[in-house]
Amino acid sequence: MHRKVLSPILTVAIAFLLSAVILGITSRQPRETLRWFFLGPFSNFYFFGNMLAASIPLMFTGLAACLAFSAGMFNLGLEGQHYFGAIIGTIVALSVPTSSVSSMFLALAVSFLVGALLALVPMLLRLTLGFSELISSFMIGQVFIYVGDFLLNGLFRDPEAALAATRHLDETVVLAKILPPSNLHAGYVVAIALCLMFTVVRKWFVMGYEFKMVRENPRFAKIHGMDVERIWLLAMILSGGVAALGGMVEVLGVYGRAVKGFSHGNGFNGIAVSLLVRNNPALIFLSALFFAYLESGAEIASLMVQTPAEIVRLVQGIVFCLVTAEFLFSRGERDADSVT
Repeated sequence: MHRKVLSPILTVAIAFLLSAVILGITSRQPRETLRWFFLGPFSNFYFFGNMLAASIPLMFTGLAACLAFSAGMFNLGLEGQHYFGAIIGTIVALSVPTSSVSSMFLALAVSFLVGALLALVPMLLRLTLGFSELISSFMIGQVFIYVGDFLLNGLFRDPEAALAATRHLDETVVLAKILPPSNLHAGYVVAIALCLMFTVVRKWFVMGYEFKMVRENPRFAKIHGMDVERIWLLAMILSGGVAALGGMVEVLGVYGRAVKGFSHGNGFNGIAVSLLVRNNPALIFLSALFFAYLESGAEIASLMVQTPAEIVRLVQGIVFCLVTAEFLFSRGERDADSVT
């Protein structure tokens, strides 16, 4: 139990230390850079609100990764599901004449279904042909990122826009702001509610028990009458759907339209968000906030002290490697213990 608590804390501490060292080395004003990096997100409501807003898509993709991991599945297509699902949801909302409330729910429902379908395909390939869902989900996700870019650059591009993007959604469709003029919006409440809901499901409902049994020992679960293949399919469908839902919420809350490249690696970072808290949905919001804090701090330092913007991605990469290494190490120890 102590190891489960101390490992994430140690990972976070190392990430902060490495981030501070990198920012200090690459800046001409290291003291000012570090001050803005650590304190910038809390310096005013605008920066604070933007930090919370940056954690919203990470909560969705982190929960999506958690859903797959909870049943022993690996969904590496989160980025494509997050991105492409939101693009299709936006296109449908723009194309179908409905009321404002109906348009919002239609966009959310369509994005969920598209993400679920993209996650369903690799699972079907595994069950029918024996393909690894880890590789096939990644490849399918990457393909549909380019399909989404093609749609935004072509038929559905706003001719009046200076960038590849759809037309703006009606103002009555977008999510309400919480701390204007920051980007924080009502999607924050939705994301936390979904994390809490899955926490309750995993702890007190049959589905949570089935996910746990299949993750720990699918053969044992099958012997005791569980439909393992159905549970795997359900986990992947929910994973892809929630990832795409996060993309649609980001469009409705921040951009007001689908913009090329809006996902910014949220799908891949969501995997690290889940792994950092050992796939505990109740702590997803804290892990997402940590990643958002790192990104916001680095971006504020870049803005205020002219630190290279690429440092943000470097810091994220370091954290991702640390979290993944810690997860693989702990899993290797667990597998070794089970053998002995």
